[in-house]
Amino acid sequence: MNLIRLSPRTHHVKRRSRLSLLLLPILLISLYIMSSPVQASAPQEVQSKAIPYAEVPIYIDGQRASVSAYIIQNGVTYLPLRAAASLLLRSPSIYWDPSSESAVVKTRDLTLTARPGDFYIVANGRYFALSALYPAKNVLIDGVTYVPLRSAVNAMGGNIRWNASLYRIEIENVTGTITPADAYYNRDSLYWLSRIIYAEAGDQELRGQIAVGSVIMNRLKSDQFPNTVYGVIFDRKFGVQFTPVANGAIYNTPSQASIIAAKLTLEGCRISPNAMYFLDPSIATSFWIVENRQALFSIGCHDFYS
Repeated sequence: MNLIRLSPRTHHVKRRSRLSLLLLPILLISLYIMSSPVQASAPQEVQSKAIPYAEVPIYIDGQRASVSAYIIQNGVTYLPLRAAASLLLRSPSIYWDPSSESAVVKTRDLTLTARPGDFYIVANGRYFALSALYPAKNVLIDGVTYVPLRSAVNAMGGNIRWNASLYRIEIENVTGTITPADAYYNRDSLYWLSRIIYAEAGDQELRGQIAVGSVIMNRLKSDQFPNTVYGVIFDRKFGVQFTPVANGAIYNTPSQASIIAAKLTLEGCRISPNAMYFLDPSIATSFWIVENRQALFSIGCHDFYS
């Protein structure tokens, strides 16, 4: 599993229990169903082999499902997309789209796609990911598209949780649909969040872009900062907060990757709930953050602080 690499100067940061980080945010379910899988040819780098670890029972609205699950990769459990859709949706159409190299699920109210190698599932134009801290890709195993079940259940309008005392996965209230992107995302928030992400981290990997978005959204929740995305980005209470506001890069058109990172952030995907500041030490002209805030982690060229 890809973890955030801590910078040498962050040795004083308190470490959380590895077990709690692995189980609670990422306990998802895997099941290999031999009949009618979603199959595809795909590049070698997204092909994987299943490694069964432990059986996990699945309960749907209090009733045990007729399938069991296996943790199969990096401590994360997956479900074939066909299995998830057949289990949770009514009469879904499931097929492989060679033009987008994605597995597709369609019902009257839902269009869902999962491309092997991506860290997210797209449903009705919205983006769902397991975690930015512990990213989990959609994978191909023997030509079958596997997805993290927590992402799939959320994308299908349901709730999922790990019941540690009973050692089982519990899925509830699956509606089979979600509010589409045009109605769900606040247009102003998406507009400015995608631009600050692109301006600050457009050349970085997805985690680095979501980390910048996390800072904006964490400030949004704090009473020390304005209560809109625009207000946080253009805040001048203690001087300009973000360099792109000063040099005009904030107005550049964002890349598709930065728009996706913004959507994932607006869905609640966070690198850290505590990150409030960041800087690139190689070009920073002020080190107030370094001297006054607690170091958390580093991603790409940025160091993040509480």
